[in-house]
Amino acid sequence: MRGTLIVLFVAALAARAHAQTGMEQWEQCNDPSSLETVIKACSEVIDAKREPRDKLAMAFNNRGYAYTRDGQYDRAMADLDQSIRLDPRNPLAYNNRGYAWSRQNQHERAVADFSRAIDLEPTYGAAFNNRCWSRAILGSLTGALEDCDESLKVRPDGVTTLDSRGFVYLKLGRPEQAIADYDAALQQRPRSATSLYGRGVAYLKLSDQEKGGRDIAAAERIDPDVAAKFRQWGVTAP
Repeated sequence: MRGTLIVLFVAALAARAHAQTGMEQWEQCNDPSSLETVIKACSEVIDAKREPRDKLAMAFNNRGYAYTRDGQYDRAMADLDQSIRLDPRNPLAYNNRGYAWSRQNQHERAVADFSRAIDLEPTYGAAFNNRCWSRAILGSLTGALEDCDESLKVRPDGVTTLDSRGFVYLKLGRPEQAIADYDAALQQRPRSATSLYGRGVAYLKLSDQEKGGRDIAAAERIDPDVAAKFRQWGVTAP
């Protein structure tokens, strides 16, 4: 009997250790502060093959998003495709795959995925913002503005959406409104190169050379490539 109790006790300790390890892996798999940690922890969760379908889908989603942020797009797309196969009604996976497409300048595909995310979750503020941005890049400015407005209904002070809508107003030729949105964005995120550069372009369009030059110079100190990015997005300084 004593031997049996020892075996059961050791087995219980092993089960507890395994549970603790699994919990730690999940915490790290859900922690966006370190891409390397997310990729490693989510890979361990996936490779263990112990989780139910929905949790496995989330592990693929989280690792795919981390790969996107790390610029490993082939791996990101494979993971996000797999996440959607495992859980085709998870709006987060569609939003993240749309984001991965947008990072690769595949904005038509990005819009399709953002739209699917919104169909599944009609109050998904981040997906509305992301679709706003991709539509703005594509030149679909009326739809882009509607999306940014919808996102701001859900998240009234969303800094990324204020930046996105400022960009839409810039492309629409409405520099005063662009400046208002960029001002609001910069109050929250004063070192945003995109908001500074966009506001600088808006000031130049209003013939305010001093403020425009100041903002553009500040943006280029933060991100030397910001002017090239805006040219790629269809906006050049006058």
